[in-house]
Amino acid sequence: MMIKEIEKLSGMDRANIRFYESEGLIAPRRMDNGYRDYSEDDLQILLRIKLLRSLHISLDEIMDLKNGSKDLMDTLSNQIIRLEQEKQDVSYAKDMCHAMQEDRVSFADLDAKKYIDGINQAIKATGSTYFSVKGDEYPQVYYPWRRYLARALDIFIYGVIWSAFLAFVFHVNVLERSTPENILDTLIEFIMMLFLEPLWLRLFGTTPGKFIFGLRIENPDGGHLSYTEGLERTLGVIANGMGYNIPIYNIIRLWKSYNLCIEKEVQPWDESVSYTIKDTKWYRGVIYIAASAMMFFVMLIISSAQMLPPNKGDLTVAEFADNYNYYAKLFEIDLGDEYMSETGKWDKKKTDGSVIYIGFAEKPEYHFTTEDGYVTGVSFAIEVVNNESFITSYRHQMFLASLAFAGAQDEIRIFSKIPKRIEDQISNNLFKDYSFEEAGITFICDVEYSGYRGTQSQLLFPSNEDENYFSLKFSMNLLR
Repeated sequence: MMIKEIEKLSGMDRANIRFYESEGLIAPRRMDNGYRDYSEDDLQILLRIKLLRSLHISLDEIMDLKNGSKDLMDTLSNQIIRLEQEKQDVSYAKDMCHAMQEDRVSFADLDAKKYIDGINQAIKATGSTYFSVKGDEYPQVYYPWRRYLARALDIFIYGVIWSAFLAFVFHVNVLERSTPENILDTLIEFIMMLFLEPLWLRLFGTTPGKFIFGLRIENPDGGHLSYTEGLERTLGVIANGMGYNIPIYNIIRLWKSYNLCIEKEVQPWDESVSYTIKDTKWYRGVIYIAASAMMFFVMLIISSAQMLPPNKGDLTVAEFADNYNYYAKLFEIDLGDEYMSETGKWDKKKTDGSVIYIGFAEKPEYHFTTEDGYVTGVSFAIEVVNNESFITSYRHQMFLASLAFAGAQDEIRIFSKIPKRIEDQISNNLFKDYSFEEAGITFICDVEYSGYRGTQSQLLFPSNEDENYFSLKFSMNLLR
């Protein structure tokens, strides 16, 4: 029989039934779909438990009766002694125990329903609460949105930690992740959750998101879960609660978890834990919003801090080259099989020969003006005569050099808009002359060409003329 049927027949809440199951008093069969199939024996045991618990016989004693280590007659005798010390409102329980003794039944033969009917009549007649069974369940929290939002904030925190790692260790642009990379990031966040959440529960009995909502997860004795217990619980959350974040399937699992909370049913991963909530006061929602906003702000700081190069202040040529390569990697600008060496010249990357770079793009040779060993000016010049292929705008080369030089200046800090203004000046003047000042630097570009067809792309294509010519001169100089 299913849970709803056995609830009705036993007169117990499903939380009580789950509790007795977790204590090993009943062992329903698991069907292929994961649901429990309760037998008639399970029902009879539950009725016996209900009867004896109604008589205030302890759960430990009932477990001893079931496993045969105690005799029902001795247990009832001991209970009669305890009941005789109670007030008059328990006299009926004593009489019930006497009646059960007179019937000379064992636990296995006990017809619990007959006695429960008598107890129910006594309750109606006297209004006594003595026979109510309390405490035979682990506390559970049935607030689906609070639970979901707490988990979402925890995952957000793991995402921020991973983004900081990507940004400052691998120098990856966290704001320009591709779809496959985002999928990988989500997988990493789940792995972090799998190992960090059990640690939170082991040390504090809660997680940052749960703490905000006053949620705690402990073992039945009120202590913190072991790391292994927390790991098993988190695995259950990821598998059954979040569906491994597999599209569509994760929505199905979330919906089923939501319905379990609405029906006040224990989640599969919480059957052996105590899940409590301190209160549901309004200010917890305000704190949650503030914490989420703070995480967004931290993400903004991380992405903005990435715009700062590894070398600030006065630059040597080697430090300029280091900044240049940093920005090339950050913005995923392909430099082919070369990189800028410490001397400011192009050098070959060490490869196994399996990478092939195709296309025409003459790399500019950068020239440096220095004073006391520090760079005060950077320039390059391109001149192409009678070229049969296309000409690039050299936008990337100007952009990387500009950030490598200007990014080191004191005027550029976190949240500075100067890099964006520099990018706009270069991007909006492809194959055009321009001149502007930013961060104490003068930027100048002179472009001249003939025999090429102008386009709105970053390329110039030769026209049908026999001759063509292209010239670009770019320079940056400190204003001193």
